[in-house]
Amino acid sequence: SDTPTIEQLTEFAGTWGHAQKAAAIVQIEQIFQSMTNIYGTYKEMLLLNTSGHVVAKANVEGYTFAHDYGEDVSEKVYYTYSYAERTNDEYTFLSDIEWDNMAIMDYVAVTVSAPVHDVDGNFVGIVVFYIDDAYLNSLMHNTEGLGNSGETYLTDFNGYWLTTSKFSYYIDEGLYDNLGETIMTELLTTVGIQEALDTESDVKKSSNADYRGIAVMGSYKYLLINSEGLPWLLVAEIDVSEALKVVNDLTTISIWIVVIIAVIVAIIGYIIAKRFTDPIIQLNNIAKKVAEGDLTESKIKGKERKGNDEIAVLTRSFGTMTDNIRDIITSSQSASINVSNIATELAASSSEVNAA
Repeated sequence: SDTPTIEQLTEFAGTWGHAQKAAAIVQIEQIFQSMTNIYGTYKEMLLLNTSGHVVAKANVEGYTFAHDYGEDVSEKVYYTYSYAERTNDEYTFLSDIEWDNMAIMDYVAVTVSAPVHDVDGNFVGIVVFYIDDAYLNSLMHNTEGLGNSGETYLTDFNGYWLTTSKFSYYIDEGLYDNLGETIMTELLTTVGIQEALDTESDVKKSSNADYRGIAVMGSYKYLLINSEGLPWLLVAEIDVSEALKVVNDLTTISIWIVVIIAVIVAIIGYIIAKRFTDPIIQLNNIAKKVAEGDLTESKIKGKERKGNDEIAVLTRSFGTMTDNIRDIITSSQSASINVSNIATELAASSSEVNAA
């Protein structure tokens, strides 16, 4: 409503018999048509005069509920609310999602409107945008990040659908011919929705049955955003089985990681333990042989252990001790042989003396 062209032309378009009325309507409708084509958010745009009659309009191609020129919509909420705030150039009205005509329940409408003022600040009309309900549905159906089973939707303050379901459950069950028929017709009575509406607060459920009877995790956001003061409920749900699948997968992966680490640690522990126990076992075997008098083996088989750790020092000391014992025994044996030889020589000499 602050667009300069709209401000300048609304008074011309809304004034009966004004010389520039037709030209003003054409220009305004060109702007409206461009906006509906570019944004894809609105299905119809209206310009109302101060008394609530349609003076300019544009709609998407094929729209069957378009308003007529001169149609009186002064009883519509988008007119009455904006008219009541006609002196407030900052006011914007957002309607509830409702039937455009409650008496005949013709089509679902959600509208935005605002008063229009001329360059001098005088109230000259009201601009009305009908938001495309298909746009709202596609917005709710965009559930990236909620997996395959996740969905979001809106309900009204009683629990009736305001946007369509992502799934074809109602059609598959033969309850409706198309999902559009569920809007403001099918009542949702699931635990999460009813609790949020009853308590007028946000609710989270780790598990409760949805409208299909499937266990879902849900977040239920209590919204007060429209100008009529009627709450909406923003519902986001995902099947418990799919939600927990990520946790279960992570748990399985974690278990396998722990098992693999345990196996690796066990192997490393075995190798390290074997490095310590093998020399001790070999030392024990050599000690037994030494105790039995076998000094032929004093070295541990395999590569000589280096370093200053206890096992390496013990191994080298035991080898040195065995070598020393062997040297002592060898020296003793040599001394015994020498003594025996001397004794033999003395005996021979004694025999010769006796013979003489």
